[in-house]
Amino acid sequence: MSYKEEINKVNNVGLLFKGYDIVALSQVFLFENKLGRYGWGMSQIIKKLSLDNLVKFCLYLISPKKEINPSSLEYVFVNDIYNMSMVSNSRNLQKEFHKENIIDVICDKRIHRENDIYLYKFSNFLRTIIDIFKVTTLVFKNWEKVKEVAKLFNVNMIMLLLNIWDSLFVINCVERFFSKTSNVKSVVLNSDVHKISRIFVFYCKKHKIKNYVLQHGAPVLDYGYLPVYTDKMFNWGKLSFDWFLDKGTDINKLQITGAPKMDNIVLDKKSLENSLESLNVLVIMNPIGEVLCRDFLQIINDATKEIKVNLSIKLHPSSEHYGHLPKLIFNNYPYKVFRLENTHDLIRKSDVVISTTSTVGAETIALYKPLIQIKLEEINTKLAYEDYDCCISVRNHIELLEILKDKKQLYSKFSNYDKFISNFFYILDGESSERIKEVIAHEE
Repeated sequence: MSYKEEINKVNNVGLLFKGYDIVALSQVFLFENKLGRYGWGMSQIIKKLSLDNLVKFCLYLISPKKEINPSSLEYVFVNDIYNMSMVSNSRNLQKEFHKENIIDVICDKRIHRENDIYLYKFSNFLRTIIDIFKVTTLVFKNWEKVKEVAKLFNVNMIMLLLNIWDSLFVINCVERFFSKTSNVKSVVLNSDVHKISRIFVFYCKKHKIKNYVLQHGAPVLDYGYLPVYTDKMFNWGKLSFDWFLDKGTDINKLQITGAPKMDNIVLDKKSLENSLESLNVLVIMNPIGEVLCRDFLQIINDATKEIKVNLSIKLHPSSEHYGHLPKLIFNNYPYKVFRLENTHDLIRKSDVVISTTSTVGAETIALYKPLIQIKLEEINTKLAYEDYDCCISVRNHIELLEILKDKKQLYSKFSNYDKFISNFFYILDGESSERIKEVIAHEE
């Protein structure tokens, strides 16, 4: 069964409660489970058991709390995922609005700022317990339909039921949040696929509140981007616009604006005269599983032990439980590990970036740095910058070492960068956020 068919299956079970498609809220959980994304680290077990919102609620109880002024609140921004690239997209856009008219709803202590508000502040456990009894009865009445989805995604029915219960907890948080507000004009999200964001979208649909989603990454796996439920998606450029259109998204939902997180990018074309002595190498880790992460780092280790480089490793938020791997692999080689630091700043300080298939590759190109992509046989995903011949692909440490020692090869792809940047990011003029703000203001 294709991704499209599987996504349609998840979004057409028809298990409705309070106007929310309950199974559709579990889309990411179902696909991540089927793809084996949940390992046996503590954070992954928590996600597998659908306890992450409960754990974050407990952490909220010891976090700073802020009251909101319902009378002045007009724009709601939702940052529900611990991903600093996604967060920077949203927060760059927020700068275009008057501070007193917006609120940033967050769900993770690690991205908290002074004026943000936690969604879990609006929890309603009594209401949730009542809803659990109602929805569990509803599930039993539709047992065969729900079981068919669980079987398709290789999920135990109890595990799926736990995820549904988690959705009810979030639904009550969202509904109570809106009950405390009275003047919301628009809701802006980083995703309309992840559970919390999708709940916000479903609420907005019920109550006729304008809702928008920012493209949060290069569209690769369909389940992370489709279907588009919001009123409008703001695309980075023509390539992503065409991708969503080809996948059946209504053209009226799509608008090319550029990427807010790229508004601080100024093209700085690197000179070919720079020395390759003691290269500053930035390694970008991705959530590809512990075994593949180990293989990826081992290739880099085998190559760099032959030459002198200044090695930096940026952990992906979803791969932090692989944080022990650098120490294991590079046990006799000096390196630095970064977690929350701004990725653009790290790229700027580097001479070359090494990754697997990653959105960060596109940002590396926009910053005019050489991009080396390690191709692992188990990863079949292909991004647009490969079609534009903007990256140097290697399959083993011998090929990697050859590139790092050859200045001509390292800078060989720069002539292809401009066309890719234009089609992928539209235009790097620092005004993407302003364009989005104008669209939102015009549609009020």
